[in-house]
Amino acid sequence: MRMRHHRSYLPVPILLLTLSFAPMALAGEGAPPVAAITPADAAAQANAGDAVLVDVRERNELDAGMAQGARWYPTSSIKSDPEAYRKFIASLPADRTIVFYCASGVRSGKAAEIAAEEGRTAANLGGFKDWKSAGLPVTTPAKTLSPG
Repeated sequence: MRMRHHRSYLPVPILLLTLSFAPMALAGEGAPPVAAITPADAAAQANAGDAVLVDVRERNELDAGMAQGARWYPTSSIKSDPEAYRKFIASLPADRTIVFYCASGVRSGKAAEIAAEEGRTAANLGGFKDWKSAGLPVTTPAKTLSPG
């Protein structure tokens, strides 16, 4: 006795519905892509007035220093008051790329995605260690430094 091979197909409406969600899944959550940037390129753009650096590390991480000229907006403040963070982003010059960094690049990537969702050009430098390893200028922030 020969067994017949049975093929199963998805019904057409289910297949079409599945395919209609594919572009959304591929696009992430609708956020524009955030580019990676090297420390040297970030420094050159900041020095030329084409970018602003933003450090999103926490206060206790600043003892290691900050990229010279960087603004500071800790991730904990972004999470606790997202609206204030959006106002901070809006206060930065609109014609400049906002370059974010943290310790390793994860938090800065998330901060950059929010800026991109707000219509800003944003880039992720990665970690402060990368800035330091490139021999770029580092400053010691005042203990009284406040976010923004």
